Amino acid sequence: MKTKQWMSALALAALMVTTQVACDSKTENKAEEVRDEQEDLNEARAEGDTSDIREERQELDSAKAEYDSAVKDARNN
Repeated sequence: MKTKQWMSALALAALMVTTQVACDSKTENKAEEVRDEQEDLNEARAEGDTSDIREERQELDSAKAEYDSAVKDARNN
């Protein structure tokens, strides 16, 4: 009986660790997307094309919203 309990505890611990790692990588991926979009916006500003700036700003805002959502999901889990 004790062996069964130990195996269950180890399985639960492994599940919790892998879930936490998956959540961290999801938020890290979203943060990377935000950085990429910020770089694209900076490049558009350097070029001075207002339509590109507007488009890149919208993409950056979208990436930030996705990142915020991923962070909230990670905190809730």
